Amino acid sequence: MSEKRPSTATTPATRAPRASLVQPRRLEPLKMIVVASFIVALFFWGARRYRRPNELRAATLNLRGVAMGTTWSVRIADGKVREADLPALRTAVEGALADVERQMSVYDPSSEISRLNKGPADVPIDISDGFAKVLRFALELAERSGGAFDPTVGPLVELWGFGPRSGPRRVPSEEEISAAREAVGFDRIAWQGSRRILKRHAGVRLDLNAVAKGYGVDQAVAALEGKGLRNFFVEVGGEIAVRGRRPGGGPWRIGVDRPSPDAVPGAELQRVLHMDGAAVATSGDYRNYFRDENTGETWAHIFDPRDGRPIRGMAGSVTVIADTCMIADGLATALYVMGPDEGLPWLAQSYPEAEALFILRGPAGALVERASEGFDKRAGLRGP
Repeated sequence: MSEKRPSTATTPATRAPRASLVQPRRLEPLKMIVVASFIVALFFWGARRYRRPNELRAATLNLRGVAMGTTWSVRIADGKVREADLPALRTAVEGALADVERQMSVYDPSSEISRLNKGPADVPIDISDGFAKVLRFALELAERSGGAFDPTVGPLVELWGFGPRSGPRRVPSEEEISAAREAVGFDRIAWQGSRRILKRHAGVRLDLNAVAKGYGVDQAVAALEGKGLRNFFVEVGGEIAVRGRRPGGGPWRIGVDRPSPDAVPGAELQRVLHMDGAAVATSGDYRNYFRDENTGETWAHIFDPRDGRPIRGMAGSVTVIADTCMIADGLATALYVMGPDEGLPWLAQSYPEAEALFILRGPAGALVERASEGFDKRAGLRGP
C-alpha cells in the first residue's frame, strides 16, 4: 500500500502573493569561503552524528572452528569489537567448548563420562559442575517425559551402530535388544550428593549427545557475554543461540531446514525465524540414518528408549525455541520421539515456556506443519 501524500496544489483564493524582487548583494569571496566551509563541516558532522547503527558497520565479524565432533561459528554485531579482539574471543569460545568435551564426550576415552561408563557399578564418582548440571536436567527430562528421553540409552545406540564403539549399522535381533535394555533406564543412575553419582548396573553407559551440544552453545554464549558482548549469534552443529540484534538493528534470522534427506544445510528452508534473545534446536531424521538392505526400512539415529529401537521411517523434524540451548536440544529429541499428538500437549503442560514446530512428511510426501500455540508469536515466523 503506497503512502498517501498531502496535496501541494493551491487555489486562486489561497495562492500566495507575488514576492517582491530582491536585488542580489555584492559578492564577498572570503565570506563565501568561510560560510561554505562551515556548511560542509556541519553536513558531515550531522551525517556522522545521526547515522543509524547499521550504517556505522553493516557487517559482522566472524569466527569459525571445529569442536565436539562438529563445526561451530560465531557472528558478532557489536560495533565496539574490532579485528584485533578476535583472537581473545576465539580463545574464550574454544575454551568453553573444550571444557564440555572433557566432561561429556563419549568419543574421548579420557573424558569424565567415558570414565564413568567404563567403571563398575555401585562405586560413587565425583563429577564436575557442568557435567552435574547437564545430567541433572537430562534425568529430570527423562522422568517428565516418561522415558521418551533417556540419557542411559548408550548401550542401544552402540548396538544399532550409531555410537563411538559402533560396528556396521544393522537391525539387531530381539535377544540382543532385550539384553541391551537391561542396562537402560534413568533410574539406574543415583545421586549421592550435588556432584557425586553412581551406576546401579555395570552396563550403564550414559550418552548426553542430545543435550551436551546445546549446553556447549550456552557455554559459548556465557564466554562471549563475559567479554562484554551483547549482539551476537552462536551456532554449534546446527544448534543456535542469539543475543541482541543483528547488523541493521533487526532480530537475527534463523533458517529452519526443510527435512529433505541428504540436502545441504541451508539449501532448502521451510521457515525463517526472527529472534533476538533465545535458543533454537532441531532434531530430525534427514541427516543421520540407515536403510535396512533386507526390508528397505529406514531407521533414524534418534532412539525411543521405551522399546529399544530407533524411530522407524522418515517422519521429518522438530524445532524447539527455549531460553537455553540445552533445554531446546533435549526437548527437540523428546518431542521427536513422542510425535505431535503426544508431544504438543505434554510440552504445554511440562515446559510451557518453550515452543515447538513439527515438520512432518505426509503419505504423498507433502510436508505438514504442526506447532505449539505460541510458536508463531515467539518466532516472528515468516516464509523463507
